[in-house]
Amino acid sequence: MNQPLLSQRTGAQPFLEKNILIVDDEENLLLLLERILSKQGYQVATARNSYDALALLETRVFQLAILDIKMFPIDGVVLLGEIKSRRPSIDVIMITAYPTVDTRDQCMKQGASTYLTKPVDIQELKSTVNNLLTH
Repeated sequence: MNQPLLSQRTGAQPFLEKNILIVDDEENLLLLLERILSKQGYQVATARNSYDALALLETRVFQLAILDIKMFPIDGVVLLGEIKSRRPSIDVIMITAYPTVDTRDQCMKQGASTYLTKPVDIQELKSTVNNLLTH
């Protein structure tokens, strides 16, 4: 029987478990975002590059992905296209320390839900994640 799990975390609002994939080659930010979103009651998986992210997509179901744009050897914009072609229903938040109008437009055309700049405003991120996963 496939019954949804409820969050068992103290202090977190009970809600259906939601799986989030975070991809960033900056390990400190990756760990920070994982800790923050896990404390919010989300199930979080992390990857330090696009190859690892694609491998995780083959074995797990995610409702949301948070992708850094500037990564090597495959950047987040290319990864966004791959994710949307494999799993179109995944919401994707793009993050970057190098925002440009062209990059933002390219991400939105490829199906990104939103685009945030680094340093990431934690309250804005939590609010954005919550809005995407509850609507």
